[in-house]
Amino acid sequence: MNSVPLKCLGVMIFAILASACSPSSNGHIPLGKCDVKGTYSINFPRFDETAQQLAHASGCFIETDLSRTGAVHVNPVQGTMTIREAVSQAIKGTSLTIVAQKPDTITVE
Repeated sequence: MNSVPLKCLGVMIFAILASACSPSSNGHIPLGKCDVKGTYSINFPRFDETAQQLAHASGCFIETDLSRTGAVHVNPVQGTMTIREAVSQAIKGTSLTIVAQKPDTITVE
């Protein structure tokens, strides 16, 4: 009968537990165009206008159904931050939420 030494078994269990805590399992998003910092001074009242300015400035695609989200009033975006942070700042306190994120895409509903 082949038996795995207890020390090796402990190492394997540790490796499994460590991988369960890796960044890929906790929602971490690899860096992309949505993570480039820029300085913004955007004060459009509607989400569609704000999203267009942020997307054009960065190359980060902001996916949304403008027939539902376009006219929502949003906050000004002021300061140096990533596009992810800028979108979050713009929609804070509104009915909009970020529902999905990829390195080069943010989905807002």
